[in-house]
Amino acid sequence: MERDGIFGLKSAFFASALFLTACAREPSSQTGEAGQAGSTQTLASLVISSIPASEAGAGEAKSAAELEKEKALKNPYPNDLGPEKIDEEVKTYPAEAQAGYKLMLARCAQCHTSARPLNSRFAEPEGKDDPAKEAAVAGLKKSNPEFFKDGGVWQVEAAVWKRYVKRMMAKPGCKIEKDEGKKIWQFLVADSAKRKLGANAKKWEAHRRKLLSEFRQKYPERYKELEQAKDL
Repeated sequence: MERDGIFGLKSAFFASALFLTACAREPSSQTGEAGQAGSTQTLASLVISSIPASEAGAGEAKSAAELEKEKALKNPYPNDLGPEKIDEEVKTYPAEAQAGYKLMLARCAQCHTSARPLNSRFAEPEGKDDPAKEAAVAGLKKSNPEFFKDGGVWQVEAAVWKRYVKRMMAKPGCKIEKDEGKKIWQFLVADSAKRKLGANAKKWEAHRRKLLSEFRQKYPERYKELEQAKDL
């Protein structure tokens, strides 16, 4: 219906243009041919310029990043209901993590809001390499078994953020360079340690449960879908 309305409106404009142009072709005794040409151009220009710009460009193709953002908006997650910035918390992070945070705000917003990674249940422990991270996960399973009981609050894995960033970089329209992706990943790992694990684990749990509750009320059908897919 919206498509027919746009084209119908345009047709009306152009029909008016043709009518006015035809009328202008009858020169008066005072204006002659020069006056006829001038009035024809003026009338046609006035009618065409009156078409709204939003409709004139209605057929323009959207960029890959715009399409990805539309897709993200149509498929919300609990994360999206949380804050899009954590400036105060990041002030205490290492310099490289702060740089990654700024990049994340600029680059990730191309395809979805920054709230999606900032409020994600994903948590990747710090470590110098993959074996060290895997050892850290094994240790958390013993010291903090609660981290592995509710996947809607925590999803602790040795390389979960590394995998996520690589997947985002492979999406159409993504403009994250390799070195930028590494910095964003370093921030997300540092953020996992600071806000989700350790001393702030209880605070994080309360935050995530609040998001889940709000999401369930706002998007009940989407909540059921994600719950069944174990993707909350």
